[in-house]
Amino acid sequence: MTTPAPGVGPDEPRTTEIPPAEPAPATEQPPAPIRPANNIGWAVASLLFFWPLSFSAFTHAFNVFPLWTEGDVDGARHASQRARYLGILSLCIGGALFVIFAVLYLGFMLLLMHHGHHGHHGNWGGPGPRMRRG
Repeated sequence: MTTPAPGVGPDEPRTTEIPPAEPAPATEQPPAPIRPANNIGWAVASLLFFWPLSFSAFTHAFNVFPLWTEGDVDGARHASQRARYLGILSLCIGGALFVIFAVLYLGFMLLLMHHGHHGHHGNWGGPGPRMRRG
């Protein structure tokens, strides 16, 4: 006669199998970095507002994707940020030049109107020389 294993009741099956272990959680990997924007719009803005900086802005904007595909994530981010910075800088320089031009133009027009209305310079705003009939 066999004796039951200790701790096993009459209704429990007698097995020597090891219960399946729960699967181990997968090792968490950091999320894949997102490709930075190429900021081509800022390069176009640099072309419109202050074109000397547009050469560098376009170069950096067009380098974002090749650097990204080569695996140079930091280089791609730097190129993206540089293209954006150059576009914003061009916008600021262009705006400043526009304001300076507007102030100088307004000053010149006021100067012309001032001299034209007071008649300090001979023929400005008046008829030409009078001719005698003879």
